[in-house]
Amino acid sequence: MNKQLLNLLPALFLSGTAVASTCDNDSDMTSIASIQGETERSERVGEEVSIRGIVTASWQHTNELSGFFIHSFANDMDENPATSEGLFVATDEHHSTVTAGDTVRVSGKVEERSRLTSLVNVSNITTCGKSTTIPSLTALQLPVNSLKELEALEGMPVQLSATKGKELTVSGHYNYPRYGFFDISSGRLWTPTQIVMPGKDAQRQAKENELNRLQVDDNSHVIEPSPLPFASLQHGEQNSLRSGSKISSFSGIISQFNHGYRIQPTEDLVLKTVSQQPQLAEKSSDVVRIASFNVLNFFNGNGAGQGFPTPRGADNPAQMQHQLQKIVAALTTMDADIIGLMELENDGFAKNSAITQLVNALEIVSGKDYEIAEPHAQKIGTDQITVGIIYQPERVKPSSHAIFTRQGPFSWGSRPPLAQSFIDQNSDTEFSVIVNHFKSKGSCPEDSESPNSNKNDGQACWNDLRLKSSEQLTQWIQNETLVNPVLLGDFNAYYHEDPIRYFTENGFYNPSNATDYSYVYDSQAGALDHVFVADSLKDKIKKVYHLPFNADEPWVYDYRNDTYFSEGPFRSSDHDPLVLDLRFSASGM
Repeated sequence: MNKQLLNLLPALFLSGTAVASTCDNDSDMTSIASIQGETERSERVGEEVSIRGIVTASWQHTNELSGFFIHSFANDMDENPATSEGLFVATDEHHSTVTAGDTVRVSGKVEERSRLTSLVNVSNITTCGKSTTIPSLTALQLPVNSLKELEALEGMPVQLSATKGKELTVSGHYNYPRYGFFDISSGRLWTPTQIVMPGKDAQRQAKENELNRLQVDDNSHVIEPSPLPFASLQHGEQNSLRSGSKISSFSGIISQFNHGYRIQPTEDLVLKTVSQQPQLAEKSSDVVRIASFNVLNFFNGNGAGQGFPTPRGADNPAQMQHQLQKIVAALTTMDADIIGLMELENDGFAKNSAITQLVNALEIVSGKDYEIAEPHAQKIGTDQITVGIIYQPERVKPSSHAIFTRQGPFSWGSRPPLAQSFIDQNSDTEFSVIVNHFKSKGSCPEDSESPNSNKNDGQACWNDLRLKSSEQLTQWIQNETLVNPVLLGDFNAYYHEDPIRYFTENGFYNPSNATDYSYVYDSQAGALDHVFVADSLKDKIKKVYHLPFNADEPWVYDYRNDTYFSEGPFRSSDHDPLVLDLRFSASGM
């Protein structure tokens, strides 16, 4: 809501006006509204001006914002809803003792500081005593109708809330450990192609997402703050600020930082509802549990504590041990009979290989036996990373050697898929598990005419190669006559994208929903990790689980930071694991 929607401008003030005589002389004053103007960039940049008003918030310490916000007096306000009545005064070189509620005169130069209209090079700050009135809070709801609505409130105090039927939600926190701010939205933000079709629908959804997000800042310019701010919002196993958390309405000042708008809170934030926590049912004896997990570049050097730093993953043996502990904790919690793994170091299957070291550690912690599905090859493909399959031999037994293909897109783009056929020990049913890792969305082709360039339809680049990977994979499964196939892995494509829809249109069933997610990127949730079963197995599905171990956790809680490290499964990767329970036996069906 902007000033126009409030109708009566004097209502912005709680009662009356009382301005000390020093601030009452307006002969040489420039109005804040004229400095702000109707556009994002002030037309008065570079001008020396004097302003007056009421301080609404002050964060002047060097470990804060080095400045304060000021709001126009009621009789200085214009009647233009497109011009803000607030301004930031940078006091880097002229610190003062002003606090919220003070009336002040300030002289300085107009500047767009990281796109926040500000008064800098302050030469004079004169306090005129406390005001008997304070600016009231403008009601602001997410999403806004236009970013101009936020620009019209830049520097002004607001009461932030979500639209009716929604809650203010932590949507992402990539910059939280480094710069101390996180993104908030009305309800969770979704990657467009996770919930709508590519093309115009995705483009429209992307625009809607931009109107439904604000950065919540810690009122500081401190890099890598310690302890992490917003302690009142931290919860869960790692006492962290998790995406998906719901927050009560709160007050703050609207500001801008580069291309994003943000809010500087003027009160403590209150956690209303905690983020979803993993819930995994105990495994039934008549169920085959199959899991999929991208382990985020698990490299073990030479397997004997040396060879660090590696091309990917841990920088030293201590980090690698922490990474191993977290991965094993996640795998032990899942207790899957078959596990498809992605982003393993591609160093074969010998005793010092990454997958062997992982299995050895998993057996010690879980107390269960695991075997590795090995093909007739020393390595799977030539990439630095590869996929793998491990399984519990007491529950399932292989019916052949594992196989993989390097045909078509699996020869250079997507990693070779690995397939292993199994026999369910309870029902003697044969089925096949195929683990995949398709080409990622990054490092786009330089040739804009390439079929793999970004078509701006929401699917990013390399979509054509991922689609061909889906086609090649389906054909390979048919050629190899793999029985009752179960596809799983990191397909690097969201729910409604072409490669995912190809499977569901060609004999496979997706048991997940569009609101199931495994990854949070740019504060938007979506599923890059999927599981599909042949249509013939659809009735065998008991349950599919998406376990939010990782995507909702700030990255600083992973294996690389000793301060925040814990041995549990949370932030064991950047992808969440998936778990599928299949019941082949007739009992209980």
